[in-house]
Amino acid sequence: PSNSHYCASKFALEGMTAALAEELRDKGIQVNSYAPGLVNTRSFPKPEGRKGVRSAESIEDGFFTVLEGGVTGHYLHSDEVDEAREKGFEDSAALKPIGEAIFSP
Repeated sequence: PSNSHYCASKFALEGMTAALAEELRDKGIQVNSYAPGLVNTRSFPKPEGRKGVRSAESIEDGFFTVLEGGVTGHYLHSDEVDEAREKGFEDSAALKPIGEAIFSP
């Protein structure tokens, strides 16, 4: 309940990422987004033992996956990196394209 503003901001970030990726593609600039999930930091501490809480150090691999992915207009979530690893895939298998194909009747 009362999460509409949070959800709207997440969808807005995906839309902005997709739009910027298209706008900057011809200039060789890659634009992607990364959702690390719940991260326990000094500024925003999380309860000990809470499911899904990560340390700041534990999200480093995700950042490098996005930075070294060689793609633009993609999204990465830490939980999906974990799932890819559990299935024996490279971290980059968790990168998902955001943009949809342009409608063409």
